[in-house]
Amino acid sequence: MRKTFGISMMLVILAVTGLLLFAPPFEKRPPQVKLSPSGRYINAKTAFTITLNDKSTGLKDIQVVLKQNGRNWNLYTAIFPLGTYNTRIPLTINPRKLGLKEGPFTLSVSTTDRSLWRWGKGNTATAQTHMIVDRTPPNITLIFNTHRIRQYGTGVAVFNTSSDAIKAKVRIGKLTFKAYPIRSDKQALWTVLFGIPPYAGSQKARLITEDRAGNIRIVTLPFHLLAQKVKRETFHISNTFIQNKIYPLLPPEEKSLSPVQAFKKVNEELRREDEEKLFQLAAQSSNTKLWKGAFIRMKNSRVTATFGDQRTYVYKGKVISHSIHLGYDLASVAHAPVPAGNTGQVLFTGFMGICGNTVLIDHGLGLTSLYAHLKRITVRTGELVKKGKIIGYTDSTGLATGDHLHFSILLSGHPVDPSEWWNNKWLKETVTSAIISHLKEKGNVPTNRSG
Repeated sequence: MRKTFGISMMLVILAVTGLLLFAPPFEKRPPQVKLSPSGRYINAKTAFTITLNDKSTGLKDIQVVLKQNGRNWNLYTAIFPLGTYNTRIPLTINPRKLGLKEGPFTLSVSTTDRSLWRWGKGNTATAQTHMIVDRTPPNITLIFNTHRIRQYGTGVAVFNTSSDAIKAKVRIGKLTFKAYPIRSDKQALWTVLFGIPPYAGSQKARLITEDRAGNIRIVTLPFHLLAQKVKRETFHISNTFIQNKIYPLLPPEEKSLSPVQAFKKVNEELRREDEEKLFQLAAQSSNTKLWKGAFIRMKNSRVTATFGDQRTYVYKGKVISHSIHLGYDLASVAHAPVPAGNTGQVLFTGFMGICGNTVLIDHGLGLTSLYAHLKRITVRTGELVKKGKIIGYTDSTGLATGDHLHFSILLSGHPVDPSEWWNNKWLKETVTSAIISHLKEKGNVPTNRSG
């Protein structure tokens, strides 16, 4: 009898132990905690999101504490209703309002689940992130900038920043031109090529730098803009042109548009789409200077259109659209060979809206060259090409009225007057010497960067 009782008690103890160790209410897995974003630096009011998950017994409570220099701030405390298995909690930290000082602090998140483990205390998970309050914008020292810029032309700026700067650009109106850095321990040397395209909307340039915490410093780039004569042209659009050139560029669902709607769709919307694509492609530009000396022009070609030409389009006696020509049109014999204007890497080959068959070459530091309306392309994306290499042959693909090459120079994806880049004297005095001389002073110019 006693033996039977003893065995029964042992079974009960084992059952209770098993219940404590393995039953779902006694599970031992802590909740999952995620804090985002995980950036290390903040300067002003910053929004965070705390994500909590516990699929077994659910969440019980949370406490968020900020610690700096021996002082604690209880930022958030809550007890969750039964059945809360996951939640997202928005949290805002305002350093000034809290009285945080510049320097490091720790943000700690602690949450407990509803497990009966640890005599009903549950499982606790803690996540910490270490951050730095930084309210000081990066320093800028302007070393050189172009003081006389032709309308639609190119300028260059070279400047130093404190080492905490991670981004720099020139802004003109709504347009931005990326600056490229060469790092050092205590400061960074940057260079930026910028221009004044016809659609810039402003003739004032601002140099903008940003640090890891998002602090921004802005300085004005002073320069004098040299006015240029603007050529105005009127084009009379025929039904034949609309049928042969406009409708083929439209997707099938838009081929029922009226002639005027179709022309505006191609000349305005498709043109904007091409410009946006070029801007995105230019973001891939190398931070190394790839071009060598002045650009070359297609041999035996005559100029049929220049940069900045303002065009008005008339259909059946009425003005229906406008455009600004953002390159040079060069005509020669039919299907003439097209040379690469300078050494660089091919960023794009293929059909691009009104440009037709197109090649885009990167020459580094945000400088790219575009070759449009081609018949056949003889290079591939990613290929390194030398100045003068034949990259294709002229034709009238895209929105072209005849066989020719449309050639453009772009800075950070924005077109500028290419004629300057064909001029070796201008290039050496305005761009190359400015960049190379200041980089050499810092000992940062590899031998392959000679101009």
